[in-house]
Amino acid sequence: MERKVGSRVSVEDYLKAILHLSEGGELVSTTALAQRLDCTPAAVTQMCKSLAQQGLVQHQPYRGVRLTEQGRAYAEEIVRHHRLLERYLCDHLGFSPEDAHAEAERLEHHISEEFEDRIAQLMNEPATCPHGQPIPPKRPVG
Repeated sequence: MERKVGSRVSVEDYLKAILHLSEGGELVSTTALAQRLDCTPAAVTQMCKSLAQQGLVQHQPYRGVRLTEQGRAYAEEIVRHHRLLERYLCDHLGFSPEDAHAEAERLEHHISEEFEDRIAQLMNEPATCPHGQPIPPKRPVG
């Protein structure tokens, strides 16, 4: 994931990175997050404290973070948006998988649930993205 120096990394990017870096709910080190998101360790620590206050992660200082159930649901929703967008961009707009990935990175944070539902229905609820990764199922609201 390429970022410009000094850019603001969103809460959603943090949650998605933690989801991708964790295996079976293991703690993710702030160093690993800093490398993945191209941020300073201090910025990552600050964001992890904020995410913990919001109930999205459990933060253990000097050890790392793990997603709470609420944080996991949020992260999986962003991954769902991303992978549905990739599939749509490839299958319906002719993007290459690489270009679709870059475009989905930009769009994943901005689509509505209605848009997500419509493209999923249009594509008959695809199971995987163009890269072969599973598309998380839609979670019930509430």
